[in-house]
Amino acid sequence: MADEDKELPELKAVYDELWSNARTMIKDMKRSIFIYLFTGFITLAFSAIMIGTAISDWNKILSGSASALTYFYAAVETPGAVFYVAFGVLLLYWYNKLKSRYARLIRLEKTIED
Repeated sequence: MADEDKELPELKAVYDELWSNARTMIKDMKRSIFIYLFTGFITLAFSAIMIGTAISDWNKILSGSASALTYFYAAVETPGAVFYVAFGVLLLYWYNKLKSRYARLIRLEKTIED
């Protein structure tokens, strides 16, 4: 019982802080969720560049005019491009998941008064 008496004022202080900063927190959360979308698209754009570079390096290797460095680049770029595509898709997945999870809260932000 003594622990509960200690926890209640602390919990009330947390709720009061959340209540007083609710609008700001929701705006920050919206921006944070948007970062997933932005970063996902940027990651996919860079993965397209990496895929193009890897294809170019593989073409050099197959034509027989490749140096040891070209072999190294091709060996690193190919799995790197696959990783980047997967990571970009994962970021977009998380964007959609978070956006749908907090959609109601984001809509409620407009009704909260300052």
